[in-house]
Amino acid sequence: QDYESKKLDLKNPATFRDLTKPIGALNEERLEYFRQRYEGMQDAVDFPFFYGTHYSAAGYVLYYLVRSMPEQMLCLQNGKFDAPDRMFHCISHTFRTLLTNHTDVKELIPEFYNPNLDFDFLINARGLQLGATQNGDRVNDVTLPAWAKSPRDFIKKNIKALESDICTEMLPRWIDLIFGCKSRGESAKEASNLFHRYAYMGPADLANLPTQEERYQAELHATEFGLVPDQLFVGPHPLRHETVDESFISQDIGRTFSGSDDLGKGDAWELLEPPSATSAREEAGGPNGVPDHSVLA
Repeated sequence: QDYESKKLDLKNPATFRDLTKPIGALNEERLEYFRQRYEGMQDAVDFPFFYGTHYSAAGYVLYYLVRSMPEQMLCLQNGKFDAPDRMFHCISHTFRTLLTNHTDVKELIPEFYNPNLDFDFLINARGLQLGATQNGDRVNDVTLPAWAKSPRDFIKKNIKALESDICTEMLPRWIDLIFGCKSRGESAKEASNLFHRYAYMGPADLANLPTQEERYQAELHATEFGLVPDQLFVGPHPLRHETVDESFISQDIGRTFSGSDDLGKGDAWELLEPPSATSAREEAGGPNGVPDHSVLA
């Protein structure tokens, strides 16, 4: 989380984000807002949540990849780039936003740790016209921390940070939040890691929604805001030096809704097309009034 220093100290715990907490819980003041909102939902909705948005979705990935995949961003944004102030233009600015914005809890993407040191997502090699921010700065190459000599050096140091002793010790707790025992249900609530109910839905949950409109809204939410990954681990992930007991690995890998023990097991799925495409197929004759899930793999 240190994007301000001139030299990166990988032996200083203050250099690192607390990986035992989700993005939304890194700022205690903002987390208090999410907690109060959660409590306010208790009598208003059946499934209250901390975060209405998610840490990974197509739009969030393309936010980082707009320079290397502009065509996909233009497709997502109806032929236009986002407003310059909202685009990925500065590493430190992006991190500050993640700590303060109530609608921004996205994680980094693998490209930040690419072992091949590919840095095309950090430079405007195509000369894209991305506009200028309100303070007049032209959006061009991504502004890197002072400790990074170049985009290649930035990625190289990210990899070193990921493989450092401090990060290695915390990483299993992050796995618990994303893929493991704190990713859903009561444990997710206790870890301030609970998302909108639609983020946990799988094919069986989708089919069991009572109306076509609710199914459409669930698919739309998945497209726009993302899905919680399948739960791979049912117990705390072991540290690197610990003996692995395979009992912590889930025997029922497949998307379930909100920690359900029965629905959706074995039905891992991925939304490949927007709900509009699904609706078009449904109008053409989806079975039993349920959307044609040939778009779900």
